[in-house]
Amino acid sequence: MTLWKLTPIDLLDPNWEASSHRGTAIVRAPDEAAARAVAAEAFDVATRFPPGVGVRVPPWTRASLFKAEQFTDRRYDSQGATQVLDPAF
Repeated sequence: MTLWKLTPIDLLDPNWEASSHRGTAIVRAPDEAAARAVAAEAFDVATRFPPGVGVRVPPWTRASLFKAEQFTDRRYDSQGATQVLDPAF
């Protein structure tokens, strides 16, 4: 399986309010779409916003808000289930 490093690009974007984690995430997944989906499952949170202000869209499914790149690091095992490896829960 592939290791993915998901790095936020624009933390000033208000949509990051819909995430419990705003730092780099390391994910083991077969492809980028699966890596984004597992990060979204782990970090997306509901937001409360004043009526008429707009809806916050969880950022982990929006490629414009983070960079996804394949990488290799001996600290992380590439074998196993699709999951967020860092931050560890």
